[in-house]
Amino acid sequence: MKTNCLLLLLLLAATLPSLAQVTPVDDCESLTGWGGGGNALSLDSDAPVQGTYSIKSEGGNTERLRRTFTTPINTGIGPTELNIAYLQFSLYVSDVTKFSASGGQFEITSSGNPDTDEYNWGTASVNLRNGWNNVVLRLSAAGKQGNPNLAAINFFRYYKPINAGESVIIKIDNVRFTKGYEGSVLSGAHIFSAADDATGWSGSDAPGTDTGNKILGSASIVKTGSGTNWFTFNPAPFNTTVTEADGIVKFWLFVSDASQMNGSGSIVFSSSGQAGTDEYRWNLANQKIQNGWNHVILHLPGAVKTGNPNLSAINFFQISQPLSASITARVDEIEFYEPADVATPVPSANTLNGKVMFGYQGWFGLPTDGSPTHNWWLHWFGGAPDHANATVDMWPYLGDYPSSELVATNMVYSNGSPAKLFSSYNYNTVDQHFKWMREHEVDGVFQQRFLQNFRTGDSRVPRHFEKVIENVQTASLKYGRVYAIMYDLSGADATSTEAVIADWKRLVDEMGVTSESNYLWHKGRPLVALWGLGLASSPDATAERSDKLVKWFRDGDPTDPTDDPKYRATIMGGLNNNWRTHTAEWLAVYDQLDVISPWSVGRYSNESGANAFAINSVRPDMAYLQPKNIDYMPVIFPGFSWFNLQTVRNNPSAAIKNSIPRNGGSFLWQQSQNVINEGANMIYLAMFDEVDEATSFFKMEKFADHTPKGGDTWFLSLDADGFDLTPDWYMGIAGYTKKVLAGKATNSLSVPLFPNALSTTAGQPLPVTLVSFAAHTEQNNALLTWRTSQETNSSHFEIQRSADAKSFITIGKINSHQNSNANNDYRYTDTNLPAGRFYYRLKMVDLPSDGHSANGAFAYSSIATVEIERSIAVNVFPNPAANVLAIQSDARILQVDIVNSAGRKMHSSTPGKPSFELNIATWPSGIYVVKVDGVERKIVKP
Repeated sequence: MKTNCLLLLLLLAATLPSLAQVTPVDDCESLTGWGGGGNALSLDSDAPVQGTYSIKSEGGNTERLRRTFTTPINTGIGPTELNIAYLQFSLYVSDVTKFSASGGQFEITSSGNPDTDEYNWGTASVNLRNGWNNVVLRLSAAGKQGNPNLAAINFFRYYKPINAGESVIIKIDNVRFTKGYEGSVLSGAHIFSAADDATGWSGSDAPGTDTGNKILGSASIVKTGSGTNWFTFNPAPFNTTVTEADGIVKFWLFVSDASQMNGSGSIVFSSSGQAGTDEYRWNLANQKIQNGWNHVILHLPGAVKTGNPNLSAINFFQISQPLSASITARVDEIEFYEPADVATPVPSANTLNGKVMFGYQGWFGLPTDGSPTHNWWLHWFGGAPDHANATVDMWPYLGDYPSSELVATNMVYSNGSPAKLFSSYNYNTVDQHFKWMREHEVDGVFQQRFLQNFRTGDSRVPRHFEKVIENVQTASLKYGRVYAIMYDLSGADATSTEAVIADWKRLVDEMGVTSESNYLWHKGRPLVALWGLGLASSPDATAERSDKLVKWFRDGDPTDPTDDPKYRATIMGGLNNNWRTHTAEWLAVYDQLDVISPWSVGRYSNESGANAFAINSVRPDMAYLQPKNIDYMPVIFPGFSWFNLQTVRNNPSAAIKNSIPRNGGSFLWQQSQNVINEGANMIYLAMFDEVDEATSFFKMEKFADHTPKGGDTWFLSLDADGFDLTPDWYMGIAGYTKKVLAGKATNSLSVPLFPNALSTTAGQPLPVTLVSFAAHTEQNNALLTWRTSQETNSSHFEIQRSADAKSFITIGKINSHQNSNANNDYRYTDTNLPAGRFYYRLKMVDLPSDGHSANGAFAYSSIATVEIERSIAVNVFPNPAANVLAIQSDARILQVDIVNSAGRKMHSSTPGKPSFELNIATWPSGIYVVKVDGVERKIVKP
């Protein structure tokens, strides 16, 4: 099957068999070569994943499975292909609760033994559940010991400690290596060239074919030399079938040394048989070409167009780039693709089943909106449009909005240009949003409708939000998406029930919401959502009044002569996550609902918290509702931050930057994987456009340097957690969630996209030539050693550590030799570590010509790992604690997180010492969970 491990993986949706390179390792039909580390080993015929048998290991010993190969396996994976290569297998676990807290490992080696010439993955990176799991381990994410030879793999092992006295059944099936596209999903691709044959190819350095280093098919086209014209291809006229408005070109490009690219290069397609006439042209430098294989994705609307190129008769392709020295370059699999027509099925409007829906605020306004003009910066600022009044944390990506509709703020970017913003009042804004939804196959939106939208005396407010509804109606119909009204009742009071009834009648009668073909129905009626039942703070928002509202939507009011069956609706309730503990009066209201959707935003703050929420909330919620025939729609969210909003509100204790990190999408994907595994068949994504609390999915700015500067300005960008992501990264994950729910893609254990580690110098020369980088355990310390063979204009090395191989912190710095052609050895010791698995990398920083390293170019090394095994004591006292909380450990404390009973993170720090104190005098009374390097303690604040 064909899978793109980069973002465009998400746009695609059908299976193309036999296009990936798959190297079988073991079909698990025989015990030959298998060992179980003392556990009972057998062939098992009970529901294997494929074939007749799986390998079964039963017992309590740590080593679960090992496989030695008399004949080494040539995986066919080259050293530059690790980012598109995987070890895959199916793994069955009878009871994950019997696993010890100690880490385990998956290993492959070419030495015939563990720990030598090895790739390894910590079991903590794979969220195993009871039953069969699809394990997908990317080679570039592996730890590495020695020099494993991927042409001669002869050993596999899985070990994981089990709780004392316990026994677990583990089964394994269908072990294989895959390379290129893995997972499913290219539909509607029109192959311009498979690049399997050199016929029609030319260039400065006489291109030929390479059958060894390729992505797909039998070969790639390769050239070696320093000529400017890398590749030229002159085929017969080719009908791309794509349109200029939406067409995409994709191909794979290998570069051996991107640092030799010197000056401006280009990529050209034309219908004139040559460059310069009737052509589309892109700047090669804008593609951020790195060493190794790159998946180049070009959008036709972004090309520079000359003349009148005919997309039905493209007969010329060229890559040209001046070089400083000779390189090897390869190109493979050139395709045209039209995402809007082939990858986006129109969702049915008669059921919520199978739907993935965004919450849509549409609450952003500009001074130029309306007539008379609204003269406001609705939801952008709490006053003048400057940094001191900003109420949003995440800065949107603005490249796709009509520039004529953007309005300048008082803020500027680093280049001095004005920072501008969009308005949801403008149709083109909403049109763009729904176009993105179609591109990523998300079904539609719950259009938010707050009580103040129709109860305020400020005429601008209803004018704005009714215009937004009109925009949503038009755009959803245009792009084949669905929508439903969601009332937010968090501000409910004594008159809210009557106000909502009157508003719904007006929406039905005057705006025709339920009569449109794209308004979402469920269970035979239009769907309306009532969010915030049981959540309002007003004592007048009683269960009795909510009961009246629910009954009116369901049954009507026979005493009202204006009532009509057209107002009846299927009712979805948005509840708090603890709704099952509410009073009997409220439970009686909830039992009348057709769909229940508990709020999860802020109820947990990391992947482990999401796992606990799935077990302790999602699972029992669904069990409670199943016999009542009430549907369940879980909520998942990408992250959270409201620093600017709380700063404007003068609430500094809550003004925490990036309080729930996104971690490159792994936090969101863990939630998606969890709720689907628990059996959800509908999912609510919170929210499409809420940059106020940084839960937004839509296109956002990639780099902090691309957000407004000046004063105390701070905005959250996608690089905050150390990843280089495309602006639509989170819409991509949303779309993949839809694919999994629809059965078109595998619910993989890790993020189905692979974010690049952040580097501001992609395609630039490394400051050093790194020969080796390794990590070794010495008692409770990690010894890091590395060697360089050349250092050119190098400043220093920053040593970085992570507990999850995702979020890294700098723990040390060592100066380099700046300029050297000799071998240089370095070492660094990270001392007194707690028990656990730790990941290390080097940030290699160059020295700019001005002599200061603060703004130097940099690159990262590969990741090395160590495992520390020790028992530590953690003391948290006093308990209860009223003013000062003391935390002590036998080891140096690396990470402390404290959350309240609602799951809101109250404190996070990296002390780096065995004890410290924290002032909690101003914290509210309640129960808090203190997590110290994975060890949890509970305290009471009286």
